[in-house]
Amino acid sequence: MQRASVTTFVTRIGASLRVPADCVAAQHDIVRTRVTALAPVLAILTVAWSALDLLALPRDVLVPVIVERALIAAALLILARYGRRLPTPALLRLFLWVQALGFGLMQALFVPDAGTHLSVGYGLAPFVIAAQIALFPVTWAQALRLAVAPAVALSLGYLGGRVFIAADFWRDAWLVALLAGMAAWTSQAQLRLLIGLTAARHDATRDPLTGLANRRAAKARLDAEQARIERHGTPLSVLMLDLDRFKRVNDEWGHAAGDRVLRAAAEAMREELRACDLGARFGGEEFLVVLPDTPLDDAARVAERIRRRIGALPIDVDGGMLHVTVSVGVAQLHGSEAIDSMIARADDALYTAKSSGRDRVELAAVAEAAA
Repeated sequence: MQRASVTTFVTRIGASLRVPADCVAAQHDIVRTRVTALAPVLAILTVAWSALDLLALPRDVLVPVIVERALIAAALLILARYGRRLPTPALLRLFLWVQALGFGLMQALFVPDAGTHLSVGYGLAPFVIAAQIALFPVTWAQALRLAVAPAVALSLGYLGGRVFIAADFWRDAWLVALLAGMAAWTSQAQLRLLIGLTAARHDATRDPLTGLANRRAAKARLDAEQARIERHGTPLSVLMLDLDRFKRVNDEWGHAAGDRVLRAAAEAMREELRACDLGARFGGEEFLVVLPDTPLDDAARVAERIRRRIGALPIDVDGGMLHVTVSVGVAQLHGSEAIDSMIARADDALYTAKSSGRDRVELAAVAEAAA
């Protein structure tokens, strides 16, 4: 029992160190959005502090400090402007390290130790940086690695411009560590929430049996593709697929065998699609494939590959091997044609394939509006 508890604990710790693959894109999008939104605000505040520099600092260090602030602000603005070209982890690290090195070196090289009224203002940077980590949904281990930045900023301040007093240093170090720990917990909680929301969204848009998109998700994708076509004029094609004589499979082999057939056909279809394509379960044994940036002839070739792949599948069912075939209708969106019209034409082509002997691909007739 104790060994099982230890195993469970280790498994949970391992899971907390990973971001699920289907959540990475959403995580990176949030991190990038927050960095690019926060960096200009911090740049403005950094420059605005120069007004207090005029009142608080000696004249001999005033110019270097203002120049240093301008450099920090410029670096933050560059990250806000061009940061989306960088890998997300690198962008986040740069965002924190620009502040840590900039403010740490400023205090180490230029800001003199002049009592509490200065240290309160100029010594805040490590604590502010540590608190910023809590804004980003990362694992607790990533958050603690990011906390090296405020620790370095604190150390630079004590090694340079401030009189080193051991009690003060350890007090501030303890506070930075406390903030970093709280930030790590908050970041992990944000990440867990994001993972949960992603899973819920995935469940709401996926067919539970095949793992393909469901009908609602397919309709939403088609609407989005139509809006994109209106902007860019790129072609869009769809495939309507229906497994031949599927009712016979359920009647002769049982519904469990029918489920295996559906899963195998869905996997075969998925393996023939690009990352930008969408496969969906549209009905019982009927599937829809959305092919963006694909003219009719290319869509027909995709349909033929899928037809051949499904037809060659050996599906293991109780008592033997089962083979199925699929009929496919292909249509391309024309001009200002409605999405439902394109789907109806693909469905008509599918019916033609069925009535012409099954296990074949048929191209839809041209839409009347485009004829």
